[in-house]
Amino acid sequence: MTSTSHTEARLAAAGLHLPAREGPAFDYDPFKVDGDVVYLAGTLGKEKGAVQNLGRVGVEIAEEEAGRQMQLCGLQALNWLKEAGDGDLDRISGVLQLKCYVACTAEFDGISRVADHASGVFMAAFGDDGRHPRSVLGMMRLPQNAPVMIDLIAGIKK
Repeated sequence: MTSTSHTEARLAAAGLHLPAREGPAFDYDPFKVDGDVVYLAGTLGKEKGAVQNLGRVGVEIAEEEAGRQMQLCGLQALNWLKEAGDGDLDRISGVLQLKCYVACTAEFDGISRVADHASGVFMAAFGDDGRHPRSVLGMMRLPQNAPVMIDLIAGIKK
């Protein structure tokens, strides 16, 4: 393992960097590895120990802020994938499935645009291996009153 993985170098070239890793607030595992698959728990866009701007998109949260937090969700997810790979993001073979959740009003029609910010993180990190099937869901409320959340399934090299 090198100090900076090829994956992290691709992120840096895209102007992205891994933030400080934020742990789960409750009693659950942030990921589970089973064979060559990593299952990641719901990941919020936490900064400094908490989601900084709370509420629903279209009421308390602007679409731009939701996109920023969705990107942060993707970067936090990479932190957990890095841990699953024993500190080496190059052990992640790609994203197998991504689910994006957006707490929003019934009238908000931009949930796919918001989700694109997470998808962009994984494509920047893993190139073609970061392309993925995706579900995008509009929700009434998310944990901790966060505006966005993701979960995903990724492949891992032994």
